Amino acid sequence: MWTWLAVDPLADPLAVALARRSWATPNRITAVAALLAVSSAICFATGYYRLAGVLFIGRYFADCLDGKVARAQGTSSARGAMLDLVADVAGISLVVAALSWNLLDRGLVSSVVPLALLAAMVYYNWALAYRKQLARRLGQGSGGADHSAPVRVPVVGGWVALCQRLGIMPVPWAVEAEIAMLGLAPLLLSPATVGTVMALGAAFYLVANLVNTRRLWRLTGLSDDAE
Repeated sequence: MWTWLAVDPLADPLAVALARRSWATPNRITAVAALLAVSSAICFATGYYRLAGVLFIGRYFADCLDGKVARAQGTSSARGAMLDLVADVAGISLVVAALSWNLLDRGLVSSVVPLALLAAMVYYNWALAYRKQLARRLGQGSGGADHSAPVRVPVVGGWVALCQRLGIMPVPWAVEAEIAMLGLAPLLLSPATVGTVMALGAAFYLVANLVNTRRLWRLTGLSDDAE
């Protein structure tokens, strides 16, 4: 949702323009995303929350832009995808750690919250990667979840149908949680409230992990039956 609303309108035409420039390689844009992540982490660690939030939002923009440029140039590669993933996971982990350290140092959040968040994020990234691998192997799409089926629940069904027409996911992803916790909340809210948003983010990841585990259970059952 965030990508469709806030990133694509600017990133799509910018990617087309950058694709014509020989110096604008996807790996260089990935390096910019990594640099923005490090800069955001430094700002969080030193208490410059608003600047850190802006830098993190910029990091996500660059993270989306590198893939768009690669597709526009026809230069997509497994190595580029690997570098993008490394910059993504390492950068977000560093930013979460820096924000957690500053919140704990100020006494603005219980130690349980960042520990639960980091643990939930580690499990989420593993479960999501494993689920996608299983789903592709079994011909179950990219993640084993079917969001194309019509929903008969009032209001919810209308929302799902709208998302299908727009080509966006009808439910929040980790992207929305990350942007809320590490981008919008530090930019717009007080530091004390950022700790509350982090607790909500940890709750989101716990629910997401239950969903991922349920889907993994189904996919592994299908895999066993196939064997």
